[in-house]
Amino acid sequence: MSSSDNVMFLYCDEERNLQTCPRQAHVGLWYEKFSNRWTKKNGKWKLKKQAWIQTVTRNKVGDREQINEAIKRLQCLVEQLNGRVLYMKTTERFVTGLGRSHPVENGFVWHATLGTAFLPGSSVKGVVRAWAEQWAETVDSDSINRIFGCEEKGNHHVGNMIFFDAIPVTPVQLEMEIMTPHYAGYYENPLKPVQDRNKPNPIPYLTVASNQTFLFSFAPRGQAQADDVQLVEKWLIEALEWVGAGAKTAVGYGRFTKDEQKQQIYLTWREEKRREEEKRAALASMSPIKREMMEDGYDHQQLERFMAAMTDKWLPRLEDSNESPFVKVEIAEHLRDWYLMYRPNSWSKPNKKNKPKVELIKQILSLT
Repeated sequence: MSSSDNVMFLYCDEERNLQTCPRQAHVGLWYEKFSNRWTKKNGKWKLKKQAWIQTVTRNKVGDREQINEAIKRLQCLVEQLNGRVLYMKTTERFVTGLGRSHPVENGFVWHATLGTAFLPGSSVKGVVRAWAEQWAETVDSDSINRIFGCEEKGNHHVGNMIFFDAIPVTPVQLEMEIMTPHYAGYYENPLKPVQDRNKPNPIPYLTVASNQTFLFSFAPRGQAQADDVQLVEKWLIEALEWVGAGAKTAVGYGRFTKDEQKQQIYLTWREEKRREEEKRAALASMSPIKREMMEDGYDHQQLERFMAAMTDKWLPRLEDSNESPFVKVEIAEHLRDWYLMYRPNSWSKPNKKNKPKVELIKQILSLT
């Protein structure tokens, strides 16, 4: 038996070979390396291509937790670089990597770590640049070279934008598609006449289904102009909507449209993150007394909670003879400000319950 026969025997031996992709396996490695739908007929090995493709189309591919972690890391990176994040979903099927070598004759691009479909950053950059050069209005060559880089002799430099890989936001549904050339002989040799009696040649290949959302992102390299960032964002959306990305865009593949729902979720997350960062910065600049009061609900409109903290903690510290006078004054100032903000009537005209508290605060303040 030849070495090739030994290899094929390994792939076809049901006792020693996996018949289905393991649950937590890297689907890309499975699809590229473990093709096990080979049969031998008349001394020739033949792959059952459709059967093999269908091993990766039954379930969505990609681990949800790993994808979520990658999305969060990418979002944080782009935010730190003052870039843009766009959630775009496929309106038609999407395919990339058809020219890659594979036993089914058409390859597929798999993310090296996530094991799912993606679009390399270089491809994203190419799509946007092609749109800017061929279809965008009122764009000069200087702007193109500034944003995307230039390879002209004597003027070689990188662009001022970094384009990141477009990755899915959830596990991806893959589908099988079939193209059927009817005139293979003519395509191989144009001198051969086209005849209707020619035998069709069905060729299956793997695609990403429609309605799958991907995260597209880019960021300025250093101190790029703000106008350039807005311009690239506009070009990216237009290019994906009108031209598409990946292979077979001429027949409608690779079109994307903005996923408004996920985009809004991202914007909400970004705003909450910004507020949290501002809050942490503000807390870091506060005195220990004010920071502790904030933890007790000082300015969160948790009135009852802070009133309880005032009674149990802060007013007793004003009466403590061992407490520093400077600390007492700071506490009293913060308590006065709280009353004026949330309980102004209780400060100006305190009732029987609040009067001792207010008088104690005013007494401390009168010492300054």
